[in-house]
Amino acid sequence: MKRLLFSLIVAFLWGNIAISATIVPHIMAYDLCVAQSGNDYTFTFFANTQPVSGKLLFHTISGDLLGEYTIIQPLQSGNNSITIPTSALPSSHSTIAWSLQLSAASNPQFGIIYEGEVCTRAYATINNHPESDYFGHIYLANRKGVGLCQIQAFDYAYQSTFATDNAYITFNSTGRPAIDSEGYIYWPDWGDLKSGITIMDPVDYSEKQFFSGIQNDDNGAWYNSFSKTDLGSSCSSVAIYGSGKDTKLYAMNEDVGEYQQLPKKGFVIYQLGNGDGTISRQWKTAPSQVVAVEDNNTNGNFAIVACSHGAWLCQHTLTNKAGSYALMFYDHQGTRQFASTDATLINGSNGAGIALNREENLLAMVNADGNILLFDIAWKGDCPTLSLHATYPTPFNAIGSMHFDYAGNLITTSGNNFGGSKDDLRLVTYSTPMDNNTIVVPARTSQHILRSGADISYTPISSNTSTPTKFIRNGHIYILHNGRLYNMLGL
Repeated sequence: MKRLLFSLIVAFLWGNIAISATIVPHIMAYDLCVAQSGNDYTFTFFANTQPVSGKLLFHTISGDLLGEYTIIQPLQSGNNSITIPTSALPSSHSTIAWSLQLSAASNPQFGIIYEGEVCTRAYATINNHPESDYFGHIYLANRKGVGLCQIQAFDYAYQSTFATDNAYITFNSTGRPAIDSEGYIYWPDWGDLKSGITIMDPVDYSEKQFFSGIQNDDNGAWYNSFSKTDLGSSCSSVAIYGSGKDTKLYAMNEDVGEYQQLPKKGFVIYQLGNGDGTISRQWKTAPSQVVAVEDNNTNGNFAIVACSHGAWLCQHTLTNKAGSYALMFYDHQGTRQFASTDATLINGSNGAGIALNREENLLAMVNADGNILLFDIAWKGDCPTLSLHATYPTPFNAIGSMHFDYAGNLITTSGNNFGGSKDDLRLVTYSTPMDNNTIVVPARTSQHILRSGADISYTPISSNTSTPTKFIRNGHIYILHNGRLYNMLGL
């Protein structure tokens, strides 16, 4: 019924041709690569929609613009290849970073640009890190019953790259996942039987438990019995903010723990980044910070989104009132700076889907009716003020997870049932209206162009760098591994 109403609303907004009108995605480019052939360079990339124009932008390593090349040839949705002469490259620097600027037609209306197969209790996340070999890849957990969960992975074209079989039982009750800057996927488990956070390697999909301690499958607690320290517990959602030494993992925490050191239905923060830029993915001490969530007497089914100002929390609740606010924000000190006290604006949240854009000035959330509310955010220090930008009706009643991709499309798990035996969430991507449909995407460090004076010395690098590869540039030996370049000193 709601899908029919959705079509009628779109028809009203767009006129008689609404049902057949094409929804234009926010344009995006993936898998940016470059290779030398004689005196030419060939740049390749994948576009998610038809570009109307494009430019190659050349930069210094620090980001200063050195020059640009306007692409004259027609571009297409899908794979593209652009060949330019060496003379078109800037000659003033030995190392050239580059990025791709693409523009597409505007999108006048909200609508679905991708819909996957029906799942059950499904949560998803997307890799939004351009430096990663898995940039744009989507990971989906499909809970098919207690102790039965299937993990699926898709590339930027929604092509399946991995799927466990239906007997897969790593998780008991999968929560909302997150991805760090090196592409590792963090899968929380909200069930007590298999509580914790499982980390998955994006290269071979191998897994390991984040917590190093003892797990109590009666109450979901993870603890260190030697130091009498609580590590974590059952978790409905995780989020990651920062990269390298600044990487932090945020986790919703359901229970007080074995030694009652954790906030019940609050959240905890783990400082994963080390001083040398590496990321720790094993934890055996107390969380770096614990935050109690005020006025929370509901079931604790939260989604969490971390940002430079703190953390947004969205709660699955079909009401919005003191004691069960649908939306809250906490700053770095653990002080609540926002709560959705206006029930006429936010009437609840069916599924707790929430997303924040890269610029941190747009927030999307699902309301109690399954529609998407889009808010503009004005920041004063770490205190946000929200103003409603738009309300977008969807053909579904619930959204269990939501992320903006790098360009601004909304990656969701949407459905008509949430929180029961008839859950039917599935992967759904929406595009929102926009006038200026332009994106600039940086190429990975492994795709930088190295020059030696007027002579070019460049070895093409495959985007698959999971196997350490030795190569020579400008007379120096390098090792490429997982998208990072190392000299013979390991730097």
